[in-house]
Amino acid sequence: MKSLKVIMRIGLLRGGLELKQFLRQRESVVFTLLFPVILLFIFGSVFKDTIAPGVTFSQYFVAGMIASGLVNTGFQQLAITIPMERDSGALKRLRGTPMSVSSYFIGKALLVTILMVLQTILLLFFWSCNV
Repeated sequence: MKSLKVIMRIGLLRGGLELKQFLRQRESVVFTLLFPVILLFIFGSVFKDTIAPGVTFSQYFVAGMIASGLVNTGFQQLAITIPMERDSGALKRLRGTPMSVSSYFIGKALLVTILMVLQTILLLFFWSCNV
């Protein structure tokens, strides 16, 4: 049984590897990080109306884009990549390494957390520039 310190260390290293793999896939980067920003820019500049007193459409839309981005990044990213890794045989190869399953999922969770924070920062930044 591995100690918690070793599991966390390997999980953090795996998270760095997951991030590198994600950044090498252009379509994943575009649709995960940039597509919500493009939608915000288009719809935020087209609709300038106020929905409620003190709430503009762009404020309403950025909240929805952040929420949908978190769901997309959190669930779809994992739901797509894990079966792809299984089909390519990567999970079987990983089972032959000393890395535990917990470390693998810590790495996946770290990737999702980093992407969620980055996407939220990008949306808020571009929303503030668009206002």
